[in-house]
Amino acid sequence: MLRYCSREEKYKRPFGAVAVGTAIAFLAETSAENRRCRLFLRRESCCEGESDEEWTVEGKDGGMAALDGCVTSDGGEMLRSWHFSYCPLKEGLYFYYFETEQETGSEYQLTVYAADFKTPDWMKKGLMYQVFPDRFCRCSDYEIPPITNKEYRLHQRWGELPCAGADENGVVWNNDFFGGNLRGIQEKLPYLQELGVTVLYLNPIFEAFSNHRYDTANYRVIDPMLGTEEDLRRLCKEAKERGIRILLDGVFNHTGSHSIYFNQDGAYESCGACQGDQSPYYGWYRFYRFPDDYECWWGMKNLPEVNETEDSYLDYILRDEDSVVNHWMKCGISGYRLDVADELPDVFLDELRRQVKGIDEDACILGEVWEDASNKIAYDRRRRYFQGKQLDSVMNYPLKDELIAFFLKHGDGRKFMERIESLWENYPPQAFYALMNLLGTHDTVRIYTVMLNGSGKDRQLGRQRLLAALLIWMFMPGIPCIYYGDELGMEGERDPMNRQCFPKEAKDEEVARFYRRLLSFYRRVMEEEVMEFCPGDCGEGYVSFFRLGEKSRIFVWINASSQPVHLRFPLDGGKGPLDLLNCGHMELDEDFGGCTLGGVSGVVVQLQR
Repeated sequence: MLRYCSREEKYKRPFGAVAVGTAIAFLAETSAENRRCRLFLRRESCCEGESDEEWTVEGKDGGMAALDGCVTSDGGEMLRSWHFSYCPLKEGLYFYYFETEQETGSEYQLTVYAADFKTPDWMKKGLMYQVFPDRFCRCSDYEIPPITNKEYRLHQRWGELPCAGADENGVVWNNDFFGGNLRGIQEKLPYLQELGVTVLYLNPIFEAFSNHRYDTANYRVIDPMLGTEEDLRRLCKEAKERGIRILLDGVFNHTGSHSIYFNQDGAYESCGACQGDQSPYYGWYRFYRFPDDYECWWGMKNLPEVNETEDSYLDYILRDEDSVVNHWMKCGISGYRLDVADELPDVFLDELRRQVKGIDEDACILGEVWEDASNKIAYDRRRRYFQGKQLDSVMNYPLKDELIAFFLKHGDGRKFMERIESLWENYPPQAFYALMNLLGTHDTVRIYTVMLNGSGKDRQLGRQRLLAALLIWMFMPGIPCIYYGDELGMEGERDPMNRQCFPKEAKDEEVARFYRRLLSFYRRVMEEEVMEFCPGDCGEGYVSFFRLGEKSRIFVWINASSQPVHLRFPLDGGKGPLDLLNCGHMELDEDFGGCTLGGVSGVVVQLQR
């Protein structure tokens, strides 16, 4: 018999990921007859030229104890405890297990990060808001200049459906525009401030052929359909005055085939890679057979991949005094969200962090990673995002996926919380509490549509599930991010229907009202401090957790089942609740110390410390 639980303080202190030089105390328990227990550790190589390293630590016999407090005379089993101490001296990803004469235990992960790893405090509280620039707001003061080097369609009526599907040749053009612009976003700043937004994340804004602009044509020019560099500077300045920081989308894995760099269609006067090896950009790309066969992103010929380790590319994007990244940082932005971070090599990410933090050590570098970023393997290489020299944090797709699974598939609160606890354990705390908590983006079906589709088109049930999911999302560690229009009940299937125009009025007033209540409550109870996370009781059909601050505690309890449940609030002595917010049906107990929650309902309670 071998007992060990990495998430219990009895067995491992401190909890979770640790900084280099941290002394870790382990304890394992075995059956009494064992006379030896060893701890085996392995540090994976994470850089070229490195090899895996291994250590063995002999356990110190800590004596005997009764299993779970059983009295031995009544047949209780005796356990022998073994104590270990280990201090990692290098950052990296470690794996460890225990072994006795009879048994080899399960393997566990230990993330070790640089002692000076810091992440921005402003990413650990507040509210983020994501904008798809072409579809958010069109300011009539800006007149789009003549654009002669690409074909496009400009919708005259704001809010009509975007063009969908391929043409007769099977090509999806994404070249219909609604004219949303930077001045329009600036016009909306009072609205965003009223919502409580503290971080505004913009999808790509640089010159491109398409409306999504992930096919960059010129990294140094704001797309003329959106505005000018001066418009961006004014937007950053006014946003800062309103307490709002701006993150830009950094798309550095590929460019557009229609660009000054590749220039496949000859639309630019520049000598692009397709004009031959005399081009300054020729070495950025990998041609299999010049000029038509080349490496491109996921087989999309309009998105030729770049070689991010090419010196001239590193200079242009990162290292030059007025590099692309440095230039836009100096315009007033507060960092970058990195598109397809999995496909950016270590040398690029290392240099990007040096440059960004060199200009503003409080800036943010956020990665698009869809899985556990602490142990991600991409293209046969283990990534080292969270060792302190690359990303600050990542988009929290696991939270979104598990929320949807909990409400629409398995309904098992323990399974949901296991996924969250895994991230809690594996991520450095400074990254875990800075996660971008999303429910939908430009790449996914809108969350309201997901809930409706999974509820058999029963709008009331789908709405109830959405509101209950919002309570979990809002109070999880990290910064909650609203995809534009979700707060008004917008619906939409995949691209382009999830990228429709921001509406002039709420699409679902009940959803909009709940968002207003939720955001107001969130600001009241969580605005001042970053509260620690603590899982609560979870089981079939329900989830609960705590956020623990110096001044108060937050208790979240969600009933996803169809049956009502009764619960008592975890009050401290005779202290009653300070404030609460609920969705669905709730009846408070007469003493206000608990409540009965109806099916698919939830409650958030602020409690005194």
